[in-house]
Amino acid sequence: MLRTEGFRKYFANTSWMFADRVVRLGTVLVTGIYIARYLGDAQFGQLNYAAGFVGLFFALTAMGLDEIVVRDLVKHPDRRDELLGSAALMKLLGALLLAVLVFAGTFVNHMDGSTTIMVMIIAAAELFKPFSVIEYLFQSQVKGRWISQVNIVQTLVSSAFKLALVAIQAPLIWFAWAYVVDTLAAAVGFQVAYSGMGLRMREWRTSARVLRHLLQQSWPLIIYGVALFIQARIDQVMIHDVLKHRMGEDEAFAQVGQYSVALKMIEALGFVPVVVQKSLAPAITRARMEDRGKYQDRLLNQYRLMFLLFLVTAVPLYFIAEPLIVWLYKEPYREAGHLLALFGIRLLFTNMGVAKSSFITNESLFKYSLFTALIGAGVNIAMNYLLIPRFEASGAIIATIGSFVISIFLLDLFFKDTRANFGWMMKGMFTFWRLHTVR
Repeated sequence: MLRTEGFRKYFANTSWMFADRVVRLGTVLVTGIYIARYLGDAQFGQLNYAAGFVGLFFALTAMGLDEIVVRDLVKHPDRRDELLGSAALMKLLGALLLAVLVFAGTFVNHMDGSTTIMVMIIAAAELFKPFSVIEYLFQSQVKGRWISQVNIVQTLVSSAFKLALVAIQAPLIWFAWAYVVDTLAAAVGFQVAYSGMGLRMREWRTSARVLRHLLQQSWPLIIYGVALFIQARIDQVMIHDVLKHRMGEDEAFAQVGQYSVALKMIEALGFVPVVVQKSLAPAITRARMEDRGKYQDRLLNQYRLMFLLFLVTAVPLYFIAEPLIVWLYKEPYREAGHLLALFGIRLLFTNMGVAKSSFITNESLFKYSLFTALIGAGVNIAMNYLLIPRFEASGAIIATIGSFVISIFLLDLFFKDTRANFGWMMKGMFTFWRLHTVR
């Protein structure tokens, strides 16, 4: 297997994506440390509260299209321009809807003026997301090198802008503009890369037939994405909103700041599962089309690999979290170290959830994924209301873990079409050392 052309192709693709993530991890980590130190936990919390609020609606610009368009491009490469053009239009409409809903949400949530302005600036960054459909083409052709080069340039440009803001001691509001710079750099980068392949965006076209097809396939994933982002991002909003009446505005934002430092660290450490899943997705899709046994083997081994990644990350993290945070962010962020150790448990569920998306997509169980995400989001919100007042930011992490237990694992037991996947996940975790059995 190690000598086959297919293996070398996917290994090279994964290597590029891994290198991209490592470079971005290091750059974003250093930049984030300087920003957190400069702003302090209260202002850093306010910035992340604004980003978290917009993040509740990110699924509207994703439009549930990622794996659907990649899958269709693998199956129908001759329909490239039609698929990309239609997907870009859907993302643009989603970004406009996001801006409207976010603006309305600032009034419903009674935000102060400065937070409202930051929320709207961050929402405006989503208007550049339609250019990201170019990445789907690169994924379908297993061209991780192109994606990685764009991402690295984007990260360097964005980080340089943020560090410049720290150097000139810019006011908080300017850090919201960094989100616009980030998405704009990505849009330009993907357009340049697309042109470098000898392709032209002006050849994109839309059709009612493809738009209907994409919407029919993706609408459950759009709602699913909203629910999933709520499950993952609502904590930053609820920590502030629940605690501000008891602790005051600044202290509530400070709790969000401590939580956000730990969250960013854990998200940075969780990049490997995403790289693996995105790199293996085309191979799993082809196996589903060719041979059911090979498809099951590849899913099972993906679960094994995800559990192994959890072990080698979470166990050391538990012991080094607090001293690591204090060393990087200094004493004011010591509380974030305790939160990071607790976050390590969440890696199990995020890793397995990332791998499970391959099963959901290839079996077209989008309505089921919608149901599980809605249940998970509802459980998370309810548990947040119960736990945050007592345990503050730690309660939000416990609530998220509890909701993931239900949405990623337990609900699979109640449906005939997903019981087999529950078995594969369990077998993958308890036989994680048997990766050599991949076919």
